[in-house]
Amino acid sequence: MAATRIPGSSASRPAGPRPAPVHLSGLTRMAGICVRALWPAQLAVIVLSAGLVAAVARGIEGLYPTQADRAQYAATVGVSTINIAFNGRGYNLTSLGGITAFEVGFAGQILFPLAGVVLAIHLTRRQEEAGRIELLTAGRIGPAAPLGAVAVLVVMDAAIAGALIIAAMVAAGLPGTGATWYAAGAAACIIFFGAVGLLLAQLCQSARTAYLAGACTMTAAFLVRAVLDGLDAKLPWLSPLGWLPEVRAFGAAGQQRVWPLIAYGAGGLLLAAVSGALALRRDLGSGVLAPRPGPARARRGLATGLGLTWRQCRSAVTVWGAIATGWALAMGLMSKEVTELVDANPTILHSMGVDRGTDLLVMMAAVVSAVAAAAVGVQAGTRLAGEESSGRLGAVLSTRLPREHLWGVWWTTALFGSLSVMAISSLVLGVSTWCVSGQRAALRTALTVGAGYTAPVVLVTAVCAALCALGPRWTALGWLPVGWSFTVGFLGEALRLPQWSRDLSPLHLVGTLPVDDPDRTAVVGLGLAAVVLLAASVVVFRRRDLRAG
Repeated sequence: MAATRIPGSSASRPAGPRPAPVHLSGLTRMAGICVRALWPAQLAVIVLSAGLVAAVARGIEGLYPTQADRAQYAATVGVSTINIAFNGRGYNLTSLGGITAFEVGFAGQILFPLAGVVLAIHLTRRQEEAGRIELLTAGRIGPAAPLGAVAVLVVMDAAIAGALIIAAMVAAGLPGTGATWYAAGAAACIIFFGAVGLLLAQLCQSARTAYLAGACTMTAAFLVRAVLDGLDAKLPWLSPLGWLPEVRAFGAAGQQRVWPLIAYGAGGLLLAAVSGALALRRDLGSGVLAPRPGPARARRGLATGLGLTWRQCRSAVTVWGAIATGWALAMGLMSKEVTELVDANPTILHSMGVDRGTDLLVMMAAVVSAVAAAAVGVQAGTRLAGEESSGRLGAVLSTRLPREHLWGVWWTTALFGSLSVMAISSLVLGVSTWCVSGQRAALRTALTVGAGYTAPVVLVTAVCAALCALGPRWTALGWLPVGWSFTVGFLGEALRLPQWSRDLSPLHLVGTLPVDDPDRTAVVGLGLAAVVLLAASVVVFRRRDLRAG
């Protein structure tokens, strides 16, 4: 009997070579899906990047209104080794544009690359980890279309941010030519590090690992640039973050440099091409670098709620603790030079709302420590939300482990981690400043400020617990008080923010430390509010259904 051919089987296909798959099919459709579904992340990149530049540009003219003020700035701040190490090289610092570019330096070298890396990983590996990319590529979306769409969106978002930067600088009275050069450099930096994020998303198997690798990459680039600039090595091409100042946006006519833009563009194209090649060769859901295999038997402590929660939260405590402690140590060791610098330039003191260089030093260190400590609590919440969305939390609670026990242990661990970061960084700041200045009172001041910021840190953690109790989708809102506290702490005076907006920062509610003594009423009120929120979170979490997917 003759064999029957089944329609669609290999036997019924015509002879000859199979048509090559269209890897980028559905690129436009995929880009539209990303815009509609993931617009908050893209909007955040645009607003934060442009907002930072706009905020600094708005305040510079008021701080340095005359040419004499700008000349003093160039002769004091502009030649300081510390400032050059933190901000990068400055050019034409006797102009408002040059001062603006220099002042954006430190924050910009953190925000611009961070925006690119986080956006790229969030739009690729995060969505792949959640299973959404697999569903889309099962249809008429080509295997390379998601990566290509994200690359297009990163470029588009960077271009929009650049256009807003130009508008903000021109509105602040800066020359349009210089603003265009600076915006082009900032946009190119975002695009380059976006390509870095695309590559890390292919190499790492989880979004968490990719974010950590991105943070390490940015830190290494910043440290290399800071060391080279601090030593006056004049080797800016060794670090991608050294390319941005070399655009020399507000330099004299003809002083601008185009090679940093070419380097960003060529580097971004190369990294994107490598990412695309890796994406077509790896299995969906996997990474090029295989994760390290775990032990054959789990540790006995992981069978307990405390052991499990510490395993989940320890990375956040370690990373943010290292950031806070490193910053505190650096400020303490450089306390003498920083104090002399700012005392010689009262404008800096005025822009930060303090009267002495020592107060400014402690305030800058304490705000970063408090923000890092609060970030530990928020990241613990986002970790718990991820466990719930993935279904792993439901599996854990299907055992004999009560909900209330796990919830209480989890947030107790988060609070312990947050307070540990605050305490250790305050101690490091006090001891290092004491060793440099020889004044024992520096230790007491640092510990007092750290204790004063304890209540706001606890409140932010409690707010995140309450949001997490409502559901995983609400947890990300916990980053808002963290970011706003940082903004008010460093830019509140420069932006001339109204009092009511500053009071939205938990740190500001207890006073401007160490200029003011901690407001005991505010400390008690914040502590009581934290207790109420934590108690309410237990009740809400116990009564609602878990969400998965």
